[in-house]
Amino acid sequence: MIKAGSLVRYMPNPSSTFKWGTFVNVEARNPGIVIEEVDKKGTTTRRYKIRWRDGKITEEWISYLEIYE
Repeated sequence: MIKAGSLVRYMPNPSSTFKWGTFVNVEARNPGIVIEEVDKKGTTTRRYKIRWRDGKITEEWISYLEIYE
């Protein structure tokens, strides 16, 4: 279960129509630490604020995250 303090990695959705590699440097950002769950009204999917290894802070949908082992 993902919660604040969890170590996670970003797993982009594989898609033949959208080339994630040209937009997201997955190796530079992984792993990251969950700072907090983002509370947004009107959405049912959870989002988290993540601080990545490269120092960037982003908000990511839970569907793109997995626990880093």
